[in-house]
Amino acid sequence: MATIAAKLGMAKKFEKPEIDYRTDFWLYVYSLAGRGRPHTHGVPLQLPPLDIIALVRELELPAEPAEAVAVICGMDDCWIKWRDSKQGKSKGR
Repeated sequence: MATIAAKLGMAKKFEKPEIDYRTDFWLYVYSLAGRGRPHTHGVPLQLPPLDIIALVRELELPAEPAEAVAVICGMDDCWIKWRDSKQGKSKGR
């Protein structure tokens, strides 16, 4: 791994950033929601809001469904934008 990191210019080790309870909670919910992400022709699609609501209700998570949809969809929009930017760079090579 060290060799791969050095080739990618990532030889310097970074400390994991500290996060608060709420940030950790939303990252956890996003990781759960992402497991049910739909795909078409190998391309990941946005997370369906109704799936997020079902996740919150079924797991009895401490969040209102509307809040969960807003936060998780916002996180997902950022992830999709980041993923698309990475794919554009790799196609340009």
